[in-house]
Amino acid sequence: MERVIFDTNAYRYLVTGKSFDEIDKYMEKVKSKEKQLDILPLISPIVVKELLAHVADKSDPSHQKCLNATKALYLHCGDDTSYHLLASPEMLIAKSFFNVDIPAKEETNKAMMQIAFHLGLYPSDHAERKFQRNLNLNRDHVLDAENFFAQSFLQWIKAVDPSATGWRVFPNDAAQRRRVLEDLRSERSSINLAAGLIYTVNDLLVKSGLAESMPETTLIDMSKQFTIIFPEYISLYKSVFENIINSEYNMYENSRSNFLWDIQLMLNVGNHTVNGEKLHFVTADSAIQSHAINNNAKYTIHTFNEYMTYIGMMALVDGK
Repeated sequence: MERVIFDTNAYRYLVTGKSFDEIDKYMEKVKSKEKQLDILPLISPIVVKELLAHVADKSDPSHQKCLNATKALYLHCGDDTSYHLLASPEMLIAKSFFNVDIPAKEETNKAMMQIAFHLGLYPSDHAERKFQRNLNLNRDHVLDAENFFAQSFLQWIKAVDPSATGWRVFPNDAAQRRRVLEDLRSERSSINLAAGLIYTVNDLLVKSGLAESMPETTLIDMSKQFTIIFPEYISLYKSVFENIINSEYNMYENSRSNFLWDIQLMLNVGNHTVNGEKLHFVTADSAIQSHAINNNAKYTIHTFNEYMTYIGMMALVDGK
């Protein structure tokens, strides 16, 4: 058996042109095709989080599309009694590098899946009212995380160019920009980016009483190992920095802070397995595709159209 994950946009494409009620029969066909090919779909907690953030507010322009996509996601990967869920990024790192589970994160993921189950399979005014508080909390968490992510780049700009006043790094000094770019492309920079996640998870485990604080040398060794196991994560993360160096790339414009979730999803892209079974990733995002291919993951990354054609379903033109 092989496993497959859809990203957020793939699920949005999946429900394009379909009403809420039409999704049931369509997903039956999709699952039947996958079963014939011995493919088991898995849910990414990141995708659930992103979709439900738009479901929280009915005035959100993406509300209905994301509600439909939430239904498709649950029908794709679950039924009335169970669902197939991947570990969240923190849980993945905690297990892979510290051999520790995070019960609190597991409970959060279960709570999100309960919302997806009820709103997707048994929608009602009562269900919406029942889960509104948790939907709002999830939306606020997503927005706060994206804002923190964008702010981290402003802080980095100030660190490398104290004279910077906006989103440009050394706007009048090409030589300095080249220097910053060379440093970004170094192995040291990759290790630092990996350390940001490794240190964060270690801190979470220590504060939760799940692990002892690790020596810095051990955490750095883990960070070096991370860059080897998850080069796709590092590659996409660095691309955001490169965009900022090469242009006035305001992270608050054009939903660019959403890159946070794309980068986290890259932990599932590449030559990885789940319980020894090959893991495929379906995306409509060109940046994810290109960085995966550039890091030798071309046999596990698929466009939405490629995957739908492979399982024998009609593909969409230009993903629409």
